[in-house]
Amino acid sequence: MPKPWPARRLHSDVKIAAAVLLFCAVVWGLTFTFDAVPAALTQGMGPAAFPRLLLGVIALLALALAWAARGRADEAREPTPAIVYWTGAAMLAFMGVMWFAGLLAATVLGVVGMGLLWGERRWPILLAVGVGLAVALHLIFAKAFGIVLPRGLLGDWLF
Repeated sequence: MPKPWPARRLHSDVKIAAAVLLFCAVVWGLTFTFDAVPAALTQGMGPAAFPRLLLGVIALLALALAWAARGRADEAREPTPAIVYWTGAAMLAFMGVMWFAGLLAATVLGVVGMGLLWGERRWPILLAVGVGLAVALHLIFAKAFGIVLPRGLLGDWLF
């Protein structure tokens, strides 16, 4: 009776590259839902061009990661520290706060929250950095460049 083929495990870098490529494909598909800008009003790249360009670069880097993994042994890796998962959850929470309260409020809460999560306990510094960053974002993007920053549901209700 012939022996079965030995099970061949995928290198962890190939698995990571596949996950990144899947993410890129999903987000690329989302760019087709962007509102179209009439050709007469388009200046430079359209709204979907830059995200697609960025996704293309990310996909190429993922392919390079998978290509570099061929023929290499998969190293034993240390377990991922819990703070990595908490940081990812904090980023998702930031997006929720931005959706509800707007970018400026989310920036202040994000800096304070992430600082506390990572062990900073000096409240005055956290608040000063958070407020300073929010003010800088407002001055640079809203005032200097004329870009409308996300106000969130709360901002839409109030203004």
